[in-house]
Amino acid sequence: MSDEKVVKFGGRKKKKKYLPFLYAAFALIIVGIFMYQVYKINYSPVKTEIALEKTVSNSVSTSAFVVRDETPIKANVTGTLVPLVEDGKRVANGDDVAVVFDSENAARNYNELKKVKEDIAYYSSLQNKVGVQTNDVETLDNRIYSACDDLVSAINTGEVDNYSEKESTLRDAITSRQLSTGTVIDPTQKLSELNTRLSELQKNEGGYTKIQANNPGYYISTVDGYENAVSYTGVLNLTTDKIDALIDGSTLPNADNSSYMGKLVDAFNWYILCVIDYKDAASLKVGGKITVEFTGTTAEPLSADVVKINDAADGRTSIILKCNLMNKKYAVLRKNPVKLIFNTYTGYQVNNKAVREINGQKGVYVLNGNIVKFKKINIVYSDSEYSICSVPDGESGYIKQYDEIIVEGTDLYDGKILD
Repeated sequence: MSDEKVVKFGGRKKKKKYLPFLYAAFALIIVGIFMYQVYKINYSPVKTEIALEKTVSNSVSTSAFVVRDETPIKANVTGTLVPLVEDGKRVANGDDVAVVFDSENAARNYNELKKVKEDIAYYSSLQNKVGVQTNDVETLDNRIYSACDDLVSAINTGEVDNYSEKESTLRDAITSRQLSTGTVIDPTQKLSELNTRLSELQKNEGGYTKIQANNPGYYISTVDGYENAVSYTGVLNLTTDKIDALIDGSTLPNADNSSYMGKLVDAFNWYILCVIDYKDAASLKVGGKITVEFTGTTAEPLSADVVKINDAADGRTSIILKCNLMNKKYAVLRKNPVKLIFNTYTGYQVNNKAVREINGQKGVYVLNGNIVKFKKINIVYSDSEYSICSVPDGESGYIKQYDEIIVEGTDLYDGKILD
């Protein structure tokens, strides 16, 4: 019998067994190469921040007490006061500043009567009124949007006294658009309703007593009992202890104000009294100026003159500030939290980690494409993290807005090319 040749297939089976591992290894290599390319594209040997302009201030928060040259208006009448003059408005001797009603209902009736008369005058002016036809609707719409924004802002900030004025402005803007785009407005029905209401109110119209200014000055419709707490002429003689007592409530207001129907402020100048840390006061000088923000109110910040800095005691001192602006928001200030802004600095914000000193010149490295450049800085303000840097007039070689400032990197020098 002849020998038969036997063929074994075990080797091929072993090769097939390892193929999945080979494919997996190949896939891992491909993924690795891809990840490396992504890393290489996104990798930067330095970390940068963009130079942007910023304004910062050196300030302190404290409490303040306001002193004015105030004279309460005495009247032999009691009841509900309705001002005829806006707070903070200048009046002459003998001007009618308010009316007093014997009840709140009579006062409400008076206010509504006044409003109805104004509405009648407004709608009467619309009769037979035709606007100029225009295709510039966008301008008219912008007036409406602006008036609407002003009304919403007054509501959000609680400016109750401005509601009526803002509402009227919005109404006028809407009416102007209607007339200018061909809309015919017939106020007949509205006028009929208003005249009917006017007749009803006039039937219930009660008597009132007029309050007149007994000397010229700024009229303020409210009294708080502090009108005579401080002698206006002696305000510069107040010590830190006395100012502290006014601010913290130790000095109590006059409890009986029933005979006063508002007050008049005679002098133009009024004073803001504050107590602050003596270290903060060290940056002030008599004759200098300081910005005061009345936090928690809608009063605009104002610039005040520093007229007195008292001697420090127990690490604290008092300062007396003078200003002469007056409006209805300043008129009602008395005891308020304030923010005193000593200095304001504007420049480019630079991370302190980026600051270098080369040959006695402070500066930073910036990235221009892939080239490192050294640029000078002029630090005007600095804290623990950032500095504010200005550019001296007529100088070159300083940082500018949108420069890429290098805040992290190694072996940096001017002219270095980054891979």
